Amino acid sequence: MGSLTYLNYTNRVLQDVNETTLTALSSSRGIQTVAKNSVNRALNDVANAEVEWPFLHSDKEQDTYAGVAEYDLPSDHKYIDFDSFMLLPQDLVSNGTFATNITGWTDGSSGTGEVGFNSAGPQPPASRSGVMRLTAGNDGNAIAYQALTTTKNKQYRVSFGVTYPSGGDLTFKIGTSADGSQISSNSITVDDLGDFKYVDFTFAATGTTTYLTFSQLVDTQVDIDNVKCTEDFDPRKLKYISYDEFQEQYKARDIRVNISRLAEPTFIYRTQDQKFGLSPVPDKSTYTVGYEYYKTTTALSSDTDTSDVPARYEHIVIAKARYYVSLLRADTSMAQASLNEYNDTLKRMRTELVSKKDYFRAVWWMVDLEM
Repeated sequence: MGSLTYLNYTNRVLQDVNETTLTALSSSRGIQTVAKNSVNRALNDVANAEVEWPFLHSDKEQDTYAGVAEYDLPSDHKYIDFDSFMLLPQDLVSNGTFATNITGWTDGSSGTGEVGFNSAGPQPPASRSGVMRLTAGNDGNAIAYQALTTTKNKQYRVSFGVTYPSGGDLTFKIGTSADGSQISSNSITVDDLGDFKYVDFTFAATGTTTYLTFSQLVDTQVDIDNVKCTEDFDPRKLKYISYDEFQEQYKARDIRVNISRLAEPTFIYRTQDQKFGLSPVPDKSTYTVGYEYYKTTTALSSDTDTSDVPARYEHIVIAKARYYVSLLRADTSMAQASLNEYNDTLKRMRTELVSKKDYFRAVWWMVDLEM
């Protein structure tokens, strides 16, 4: 993420061409408006100069639905890495990251015990946005639970992180009710207060509903984060096939959707209408398809908007925007110098950011660098 704002970019360009700077983009006039518009034009040039800029890389997960073969691709995608598609077990937990709240979890505490959201969260990592905090009182227990939909006799894996801001032990239960018959009951201790301990357990579901229950039974606090529960199977790579290959070899089978023909997907293909398809058609709604893609850059609009270009390369945007302004002003000397700076920085960015081994650049993404 860059450090310069839209207003910063525009003013840097205006300074370079000896024009009056702005206090707000909304007041731009004449050459100031040209400079403002040239910033977004330059950002677009930089973004399109390479398909696989790391700063435009993104990950996507799509839950499947039984009997549904095709799914939308991200609206902001520029390039989809179809070699990255993996079939993942779907997370059954509702809100296990506690980014902004603990919605989805039931507070079953007694007495002065309570369950709540803590926005600060423990450290590390610094990026942690929040946790579910169990606070047991001197005359009450803190209990949080969630009911999951499971399949009887199927194997599952549950994992989470736990830390104790003030010390103590956590009891974690897997069962057919929050406080009834238990499949598994575990006591967890973290030696270093403030450090997260990540734990995982496997279990076989004994029914169609399974409860995950966290209990803190002493006068201390416990923080929980990143709770996940998935089917216990390893991720599987999906093989990419062309749409023509799908039509010739698999469409006739998949188009007759019925229970006997649904199965675990093994192939991925791209449709002709900005979607991806799975073959065979998924037999259940407990898969997640994960993949990588490279997004388009977002045009800046407000004064404080920042770009995706890393801070150490932001001068490339200024150089290209200055080039466009100089062309309009018929300042060929400044335009050529700006274009040279842009090309030199672009070359360095490719060397430093784009792996030679995985280098991929299609001609339709190339920017015309000639005047």
